[in-house]
Amino acid sequence: MDDAVLLRAHQAAVGSAPAFRLTARNRRAVAQLCLRLDGIPLAVELAAVRLSAMTAEEILERLDDRFRLLSMARPRTSARGHHTLRGIVDWSYDLCTEGERLLWNRLSVFSGGFDLEAAETVCAGEGVPREDVLDLLAGLVDKSIVAVNSSGDRAGYSLLETIRQYGGQRLEEEGGTTRLRVRHSEFYRMTAVRAGQAWCGPREVDWLVRLRTDLPNLRTALDHCASRPDLAGDGLEIAVNLARTRCWFFSSTLGEGRHWLERLLATGNPSASATTRTPTLTAGALAMKAWIALCQGDNPEAETFLAECRAVARELPDGPSAAPVTYIEGAHAMLVRGDPASRALLAEARDRFRVAGQAGDAHMATMLWAMAEAFFGTQASASSARDVYVAEAEASGAEWARTWAQWCSGLVELRHGEAQRALAPPAAGPGAAAGDRGQLGSGLGPGDTGLGGGGHRRRHPGGVPSAPPTACVGTRGWR
Repeated sequence: MDDAVLLRAHQAAVGSAPAFRLTARNRRAVAQLCLRLDGIPLAVELAAVRLSAMTAEEILERLDDRFRLLSMARPRTSARGHHTLRGIVDWSYDLCTEGERLLWNRLSVFSGGFDLEAAETVCAGEGVPREDVLDLLAGLVDKSIVAVNSSGDRAGYSLLETIRQYGGQRLEEEGGTTRLRVRHSEFYRMTAVRAGQAWCGPREVDWLVRLRTDLPNLRTALDHCASRPDLAGDGLEIAVNLARTRCWFFSSTLGEGRHWLERLLATGNPSASATTRTPTLTAGALAMKAWIALCQGDNPEAETFLAECRAVARELPDGPSAAPVTYIEGAHAMLVRGDPASRALLAEARDRFRVAGQAGDAHMATMLWAMAEAFFGTQASASSARDVYVAEAEASGAEWARTWAQWCSGLVELRHGEAQRALAPPAAGPGAAAGDRGQLGSGLGPGDTGLGGGGHRRRHPGGVPSAPPTACVGTRGWR
């Protein structure tokens, strides 16, 4: 927070609340207060008036209703001194056209920011034609109601929190909140689905960057769906596809991914379940939840989730051999039990995912299958699986896949070939620039082998792992 804003807050407090002092204890709360008030001078001064009867921490707790909280006039004799925060924003609202006001109200459903496509899809209709959204948005930018950031490939827009809350109150008054919330959730459901379909392809990094940017809105959509039993299926689709794209992994928020899956699986409307929560979707969500538990090293819970997945699988056309179920069975067999049967299970999951057209899931199954062959197979089977995986990774154009193909090649050399060759740097290729993007963490800490979250490993005298670790790929520190 700018020291100048803190100084303004302190000066305002001295005039309105003589007993108040800015101290090491309350400095952080005051800075957070100024930040959440967007540094608006009038808002800061009105909050300072409240410091005569409340602490900064107490004011922070009540900022979700800031227009009521900051409605008292400032203690000055001038006419300007009797302005309230809502009065000032009312004045700006009155300067807008009818269309701009409608759009302002509707934009309040976004969290963090939005782009033009989102604004057009969510906010158009009922008095705001889709073709007019761009011009209305430009008008709000010109009036400094909406901020724009054009530094990326797509322009990003945002509202100050004070402006957003005001629009939200207006939207509630006109009875449009529920309708817009549903549209917002549907837009971000489709965003997650599209990202899941593009996973393990040439644009995977672009999609991961977009998902990271959209996380505030995705969280809002997930929360809305979790609060509506009839939308629980839509929320599960969002959560499953975010896990499918490894969004939570690359954002180092793996525990959050599990939280949403658990919360949404616990939400449901029996009368709507036939259309919104199919057994296929539920089984896929349970498989993802078990996968995340494996990656967290939470083997007992992974066992529980796997049992739930098996139970739901009985309702599927393919039964227990359905692709997501077979995949998690194979992953559990390899990573927890060290069972050579994982080779056949993962190979079967790979084939079933490919038949279903789920390229990203098929690639994950191929990767684990190649690893299982390296650990439990012969030199010939391990080399063959490695060659298949490397070829698919190169053909996919996915930078993430290429790096794992290099890792898997090193593992095969370590287990079945020449250990020194496993240390050889890979030849520069199309994926060499992946690390230069600077947009995503690698997910691997210093010294990580890529397989493991710190679990114990069994080694033979030569120091080569004789079985995979009891955790998951590249997850040290993610909980």
